[in-house]
Amino acid sequence: MAALRQRLARAWPHLRVILVGYHVAAIVVLSIPPAGALNNPAMWRSANTRSDIAGYAAALGQVGVEITPEELGARVRDAAATFGRIRELLAAPFAGYAALVGARQGWAMFASPQRVPAEVHVDLEIGGEWRPLYRPHDDAAAWRRATFEHNRFRKFNGRFARTFIPPHYDGLARWLAREAAAEFPEATAIRVRLYRYRTLPPAEVRAGRRPEGRYEHERRFVAEELR
Repeated sequence: MAALRQRLARAWPHLRVILVGYHVAAIVVLSIPPAGALNNPAMWRSANTRSDIAGYAAALGQVGVEITPEELGARVRDAAATFGRIRELLAAPFAGYAALVGARQGWAMFASPQRVPAEVHVDLEIGGEWRPLYRPHDDAAAWRRATFEHNRFRKFNGRFARTFIPPHYDGLARWLAREAAAEFPEATAIRVRLYRYRTLPPAEVRAGRRPEGRYEHERRFVAEELR
């Protein structure tokens, strides 16, 4: 037994180097973003992705590379598929280790900037007139701002611009209306809407322009029915 312990003691520094090296290699390889959303056909059909590809094609055209958005999109999809296969091969030796220690990344981070965001706007009807109750970045309409700016709420709200799911939106709209009706007894109605707009280029933002959008998915509630 003593001899076995001595052999293990002598072997441990070498085993430790192997384990640390394996761990470092796992972290490096698994930090490479997985294909994930790149394999989702709906992602390639989304307005956000098509807008990105069209912008890249236009930028390439300015430096003399003539390519249509359709051609560029096809090449990017092929490259993404190849990238995904290579990444899976590299990550395979570390899959069990990642599952064991819980070091998996199940979603794509910063996959694409949101070019057409959607904001939740809430209004009250008082004396037959509609008054803004909540608008992002508006100190005059800052009802429940802490709730709207909470990181979980922002994540939930961000999904309305990418993948609109009516039951999720309807539940949120009713909850907001119920809270507003209870807090403002003078209100006769509450409406919740999504304000969708296209973000402006940096030069226009620096010039002081504000994006113009449109309202959609209006939900209107009678305040008395919510109290």
